Amino acid sequence: MPIEPLKRLALLGALESNIAISSAEFAHHLDTSPQTASRKLQLLEQENMIARRMLPNGQEIMITETGMIALQKEYQDYQRIFGGVDEIRLAGVVCTGLGEGRYYTMLDGYLQQFEQKLGFTPYPGTLNIELNPYSVNTRKQLDAMKDIRIEGFEDGVRTFGSAKCFNVKIDGTYGAIVIPNRKNYPDNIIEVIAPVNLREHLRVDDGSKVEVVVCRT
Repeated sequence: MPIEPLKRLALLGALESNIAISSAEFAHHLDTSPQTASRKLQLLEQENMIARRMLPNGQEIMITETGMIALQKEYQDYQRIFGGVDEIRLAGVVCTGLGEGRYYTMLDGYLQQFEQKLGFTPYPGTLNIELNPYSVNTRKQLDAMKDIRIEGFEDGVRTFGSAKCFNVKIDGTYGAIVIPNRKNYPDNIIEVIAPVNLREHLRVDDGSKVEVVVCRT
């Protein structure tokens, strides 16, 4: 995938809106020939990285969601190389979960660890957020951040798995994302616990847009 031409288009503003640029102009930005620049644009279009609209006097180009995700991945790689990340922003909409959050957050084996490691007693239940496509990809940056480990335990009847947590803020309210360490956990859903009822405190309901700021531990 030709990431350099895609990056140049982003620097020219093609992430925010359509930009009008000829192959000759783009060649100047790439320091190459117009023919080579044209081939690179064709390849980006074939890979659905950009959308092009041909005009009588040139062309309009805008980076697609696929292209944006590719750039985001490149950015994440550089963050891992040069020292990790301090803050991650995840956006999505509030959604209804399976109703299991209340049960699990109140189990003594988890509750005691939440209080000790997170510094607060969580309100029973979680705020479930369905991430937008951009944030689903951004969420992968959590791999570069240090997590707060919640150990699994047994209660004599069944075994409960471990999880990892990350400190967060939602509209100034502190809490934590809880990610169970289990297979097939959806990558487009995050569950947030806090010392307050987040739905009531933030005055949100299913479909409400929210942004979660993940802070370095």
